[in-house]
Amino acid sequence: MSERVGEHTWTFWEGDDTEAHQRCRALITAVGDGIAVVNADGELTFANERAAELLGRSLDDLAGRSADGSSWDLVDGAGDPLETDETPFDCVIERGEELSDRIIGLRRPSGERVWLSVDGAPQRDDTDEIDGGVFVFEGVTERQQAERELEEILGRVSDAFYALDEEFRFTHVNERAEELLQRSEPELLGNRLWDVFPSAAEIDEVWDAFQTAMDAQEATSYELYYDTLEFWVEANIYPSETGVSVYFRDVTERKERESDRIELLQDLRESEERLRLALEAGGMGTWEIDLQTEESPVRSPQHDRIFGYETPVEEWGLEIFLDHVHSDDREEVRERFEAAKETGIWEFECRIVRVDGEKRWIVAQGEFSFDDDGTPVRAVGVVRDITERKEREQALEESERRYRTLAEYFPNGLVTLFDHDLEYTLAAGKGFDRIPVDPEDLEGKRFQEVWPDDAVADLEPVFQSALAGEEAAVELEYAGREWVIHAVPITDEQGDIFAGMTMAQDITEQKAREQYLTDAKTQLEAATEAGAIGTWEWHIPDDQFVTGESFATTFDVDPDAAREGVPLDRFLSSIHEDDRDRVAREIEETVDRCDECKLEYRVWNADGDLRWVVARGHVECDEDGNAVRFPGALTDITERKQAELELEKQSRQLETLFQVLPVGAVVANADGSLRRANNTAKEIWGGDVFDSDSVEEYDKFSATWADSGESVGPKDWTMYQVLQGEEVREPNVYEIEAFDGERRIIMEHGKPVRDERGNVSRAVVTLTDITDRRAYQRKLEESNDRLEQFAYAASHDLQEPLRMVTSYLQLLEKRYGDAFDDDGEEFLAFAIDGAERMREMIDALLEYSRVDTQGDPFEPVELDAVLEDVREDLQMRIEETDADITTDELPRVDGDSSQLRQLFQNLLQNAIEYSGDEPPRIEISAERTGCDWNVSVRDEGVGIDPDDTERIFEVFQRLHSYEEHSGTGIGLALCRRIVERHGGEIWVESTPEDGTTFSFTLPTA
Repeated sequence: MSERVGEHTWTFWEGDDTEAHQRCRALITAVGDGIAVVNADGELTFANERAAELLGRSLDDLAGRSADGSSWDLVDGAGDPLETDETPFDCVIERGEELSDRIIGLRRPSGERVWLSVDGAPQRDDTDEIDGGVFVFEGVTERQQAERELEEILGRVSDAFYALDEEFRFTHVNERAEELLQRSEPELLGNRLWDVFPSAAEIDEVWDAFQTAMDAQEATSYELYYDTLEFWVEANIYPSETGVSVYFRDVTERKERESDRIELLQDLRESEERLRLALEAGGMGTWEIDLQTEESPVRSPQHDRIFGYETPVEEWGLEIFLDHVHSDDREEVRERFEAAKETGIWEFECRIVRVDGEKRWIVAQGEFSFDDDGTPVRAVGVVRDITERKEREQALEESERRYRTLAEYFPNGLVTLFDHDLEYTLAAGKGFDRIPVDPEDLEGKRFQEVWPDDAVADLEPVFQSALAGEEAAVELEYAGREWVIHAVPITDEQGDIFAGMTMAQDITEQKAREQYLTDAKTQLEAATEAGAIGTWEWHIPDDQFVTGESFATTFDVDPDAAREGVPLDRFLSSIHEDDRDRVAREIEETVDRCDECKLEYRVWNADGDLRWVVARGHVECDEDGNAVRFPGALTDITERKQAELELEKQSRQLETLFQVLPVGAVVANADGSLRRANNTAKEIWGGDVFDSDSVEEYDKFSATWADSGESVGPKDWTMYQVLQGEEVREPNVYEIEAFDGERRIIMEHGKPVRDERGNVSRAVVTLTDITDRRAYQRKLEESNDRLEQFAYAASHDLQEPLRMVTSYLQLLEKRYGDAFDDDGEEFLAFAIDGAERMREMIDALLEYSRVDTQGDPFEPVELDAVLEDVREDLQMRIEETDADITTDELPRVDGDSSQLRQLFQNLLQNAIEYSGDEPPRIEISAERTGCDWNVSVRDEGVGIDPDDTERIFEVFQRLHSYEEHSGTGIGLALCRRIVERHGGEIWVESTPEDGTTFSFTLPTA
């Protein structure tokens, strides 16, 4: 695999057996996230295939592209455009900060918006200056879309929520907020945020977020660790007409996982540095060719120096390269290039002619990249000058013929030549891949400079014996291996000894394997520190499964045994029995294909806990296609899987809730295609909502406006209005003929759902069947008409004869008053008083009957102002009785001010009337209960028998005679009628001789 971006090249080729490259390749292959490297100028210098997939661009298109250019259209997690100094590039490189789980959105060239979770860290040079940055990111688009859809249709279900008024006083708190804030609802409601949590006001980020949301009416957010509550808070603040709404949640677990991602970034930076050093040490130059134009715009300086250019050349391409190739090799190189377009691999050795005319040997290796149609579009690779090696090979050809057979006879050994000065002149054999010595480093060196001191004493007699004409041998340990070294003299044609030859044979293959496993163990344990569980390396031919200490401890395996290697079945036995066969089968198939894998399954750890893990690995095969090694990494994803399962559960619950909502709901996409409809909507329409999946189905309905009877036009339906961006708050009311043939009256509301750009992405319409309600309303209107007729009769027909009786009684009293004796005058007074009381009762009954029919529309009413008016009306009565009325600050409610005035007047008059022998003492208070206010009027008067607390609210029900207490007996019944019109209830709590408390509820404004 090879990707080249900018001036840096990351290359991993199949033929390279360098240990560092193998480790780096295994690590990057095992990581399923996108990886990108950016230089200090903001240009992408490296990206893997997963990064290109997530960003929606080819690796070729990413080359040299600005990491924070406007073409990305970057937004934050809330969908707001990112300021220039807030992009991941600026945070990491300009400010030297590390990022962890930063959610950003960007736009692909196709116009699609994708969401990424980004981690990043700065990269520093030898002087500790920042010269670039490393970024790791994963796609979270589906998660973001799922969260937004749930929020848009059914609101925030799991987040904590509270609302504040303009004075930052709590007006609403849900259960999750009570839990996280560690306060009950009564402790919060009505209190200022800054009084409950004074330490929050001292945090500038929190204070500024709330002030900005309140003053500028802009949504704000913050994320920080709040010491008072001891967890990480992620809060989003939204302005409203009456204050702000705050959604927040505990993100401590996510923060705790950030350290794992940071360790991964550090490992990637170290891998990149090791690879860079390896390329420089090997004298390799890197190159990249655009196969469409056959130009090579990007190369390392070492590449151009190999072709004799001291400074990089501006133009380079395939034809310029071929012009430098020796004429005898040019055609073969061209043929290999064409063949590579099929195989994907370009590798050859050839001669070149440098710009200064010098002939040199080079070796070139590269890989081709293909588009979706299989067309090669790019080639990247390395080139190295091997002239010195070629010259040595040619000089040794003659000598090599002498011992080639011998070298081949020792397939696991090596052969060297040395002269009389004990300096090496030649080295060959397959055994050099088993010792830490490069054969090129031996030439011209005395053997004492190469071998360790403890081996020199054993080897020197053997060397000297060969130069003296005798064969000799010795066994010794070197580089962790046991060797048998034979030395023989070499003579010329005259028989003179001019050199000696040694043949070293490895006789400890098992120890060599142990040394290899020891090295592997060290690297695996280093990698384990960066992962949740660790990495593994399965040596397939030997069935040895090698792991680090943390990996082994997790599965209750002896760490020492794991370092040496245990059978794979030992770890398979820890897999949950329901997953074990599947995992074993997929491993077997991956090995057969020499492919990579990603498996998710459940395992039992050493503590007996069931955990979810994800295993990523890549099988490596030899040149014959046989699987030899299977390295990979294991990560604990239990929390993520639990979150996914919980999300699925919540989704199912929310879908169930959506389907059983008592109102119908229909959702359409912005293009007019119907998205979904719940069961209530189908019941209202009398069958499946529509035959097709388009809102054009509305055009087929014949409907009328319920209030006017006029026909409904095709574009008059609520759904069309919402798709045009309108929010239908005042309902549209239609009369339709449903699918089942029934005629129904439906009421529709609608609201558009907008994307981050403010465009309508969906339309949500709710509909309610109000057929029965309309029928009941008509009956109620008829009843009210009859009641109005009765009221008219009571105010005219009944009072007319009453006025005549009263007039004649007064006339009798005036004209014949002197003729009556004492009894006659008393009877006449009783008659006049009875007629007056009858008139008062008729007036009160008339007022009672008109509470609903002649009340004023509801509007916000300040109860303090209402009470002040009542006290003015009752001023004389208050002064006469020396009444003391105290009151708390009363709230603002939604109601009819004139009727509320009558309510308070009746209750105060009642409290004064029944105060007993002592001056009246009256207290008025109010308390918030959910969406309503509970108002109480308490006195210290004569009280009421508990058995009579319900009867006093009935019409004409009196507890005392008219002589004891005057009145019509309808005042409290009128109070109940007024409260019920306001959607509340009224009740009384009293004990005889211990006072009475009348309480009632009113809706908040």
